[in-house]
Amino acid sequence: MNFIEQKDLEILITKFNNTDSSVIKKNLIKLIDDSQYNRSNQMLADKVGVSVQTIYLYRQPRKQSNISFEVALKLANALEVGVEELIE
Repeated sequence: MNFIEQKDLEILITKFNNTDSSVIKKNLIKLIDDSQYNRSNQMLADKVGVSVQTIYLYRQPRKQSNISFEVALKLANALEVGVEELIE
């Protein structure tokens, strides 16, 4: 990773950390619902490397949960979207 990529990553992490977690969660739910994983929390959990309970928790709009940047990045990769789509 070169210096410019590092700076871009730093900016992205800062934006992610400054975004309200309810916005991230709402966007994540929509992205999952629109994906091939909309009916398989287990497949998504296996792809990302988290428990199925974690995916289930992230998909519950009323449950309080904070998603780490690392997991958000893995989820975005699994869903084949940019992590920016979680914070818009």
